[in-house]
Amino acid sequence: MKKIKVAVDIGNSNIVIGLYVGGVWEKIYRLSSKKNITYWTFKNKLQKIISLNDFNPSNVEKVVISSVVPTLTDVVKLSCNDILCEDIFIVKPANVKLVKIKIDDINEIGSDLVCNAVEASSMYNDNVIVVDFGTALTFTVISKSNQVLGVNIVPGLQTAINSLYKNTAKLPSIDIVLPDKVIGKNTVHSIQSGIMFGYVGLIREMIEKIKTELSGKTKVVATGGLSKFAKPLKGFFHDIVPTLTLDGMIKILDGNIKKKR
Repeated sequence: MKKIKVAVDIGNSNIVIGLYVGGVWEKIYRLSSKKNITYWTFKNKLQKIISLNDFNPSNVEKVVISSVVPTLTDVVKLSCNDILCEDIFIVKPANVKLVKIKIDDINEIGSDLVCNAVEASSMYNDNVIVVDFGTALTFTVISKSNQVLGVNIVPGLQTAINSLYKNTAKLPSIDIVLPDKVIGKNTVHSIQSGIMFGYVGLIREMIEKIKTELSGKTKVVATGGLSKFAKPLKGFFHDIVPTLTLDGMIKILDGNIKKKR
């Protein structure tokens, strides 16, 4: 069997596990990071993935981890070390050389956003704005010369909906659905319309504002677990790439391997 690279992206809402085989993502798994993830629960998840895909852990060549949840980093690393392989690379923004990070404190930027920047900058020869639909909705700005110029952060779609539900007496928790019409006729419709179309306006305005501070052509790419809800903004995005973070992780891993040789 071909050698496997395993990418584990630890986010505030989900842990995404990708099996990279022969230059493509063979399988991608997602589990909630909000549940009680322990060494044993994550180890069991890895064992289940192994059994479902019928591969020998000895075929795992490398494991790359990106984490924005420090309390889970060692848990995941130890589980991967015991089940998959000992060669584990953890993405740290300060050690990434494929892009130059031009912000006040490099330790403040999430490793996932750096991975996004690495992959997006390799896709185009223009400035790039990466819109990541996650727990937070983020806009990462990368110049044509591969410099990460900065980031904008607002609450994500699900975060906004949860905030309404948790901080009001009568408003229910709802599913993220884009309604056909804007004017809400009931409570659920009203929230869905307000959040979804409101965020469409927010994203459009942010993209336009960011472009005014850049010179030259700018591409816009969407990613993240909720990027499938970006359809009303289709004309604003040049690409929607759900695997952008994982792709960037592999590029950083491969760059680190070459550097060692």
